[in-house]
Amino acid sequence: MSFPSSLAGPARSAYRQIIRAARTTFQDDPIHRSQFMSPIRMTFASPTLTPPAHISDPSAKPEEEPCPCNEHPPEPKAAASSSSTHISTEEIAKRISEWKEVALFLRRNVVQGEQDESGSFRLRVTPETELGVNESIRSAERRPKATKEQMAAVFAEPA
Repeated sequence: MSFPSSLAGPARSAYRQIIRAARTTFQDDPIHRSQFMSPIRMTFASPTLTPPAHISDPSAKPEEEPCPCNEHPPEPKAAASSSSTHISTEEIAKRISEWKEVALFLRRNVVQGEQDESGSFRLRVTPETELGVNESIRSAERRPKATKEQMAAVFAEPA
């Protein structure tokens, strides 16, 4: 990471938070943890914290001529490489705080589940996982149920 020296510590901290959150969330699932962490590593290796999807691939083949049949639109051009673009310290600080939010979201809101033989799912919930209490739904005023006569009147065919 080649950040301004004042942001190197917070960037390392955000990266470690994401690693810890991924380790907890994807426990016993090395394949998904690896798939999650690969672009994260590439992002934090970028001096601007630019995700790999926003960096053009230098090994990509040159742009081809559009298809003469004109039946399908041309493919979009790759974004210009923003890793060479200089961005402000404030922008990097903003990106670091966003990555800390990603780590928090991963810890609190992402769970993994496995389907058992009976077809139901077993979720692996951690102590940090947010569980909604839905008090507003439980305490909501109940509407009176419609009677059979009222339902018949609603669904009756017009004469």
